Amino acid sequence: MENLYNQLKPEVKKAIKKSVKKYPNSGRVIIAKLHLHTMYSELTMSDIRDLITFTNVNEYNWDTIDWKYGDKLFKN
Repeated sequence: MENLYNQLKPEVKKAIKKSVKKYPNSGRVIIAKLHLHTMYSELTMSDIRDLITFTNVNEYNWDTIDWKYGDKLFKN
């Protein structure tokens, strides 16, 4: 199975790469975690919060399914 980094939606991956330039240490940590895991459910809430922060995703528009399965961040 593909790691989570490879499963990111293209616009999310692009936003992470942009954020890594500004915050190299923190950005590398979340990228490493995404390479380590293959399922969204393996991420902690802290990891998800960091991912949202680095991608500038508006989580206020998320519904229960988006939080449960990460549909706004990852390809289906």
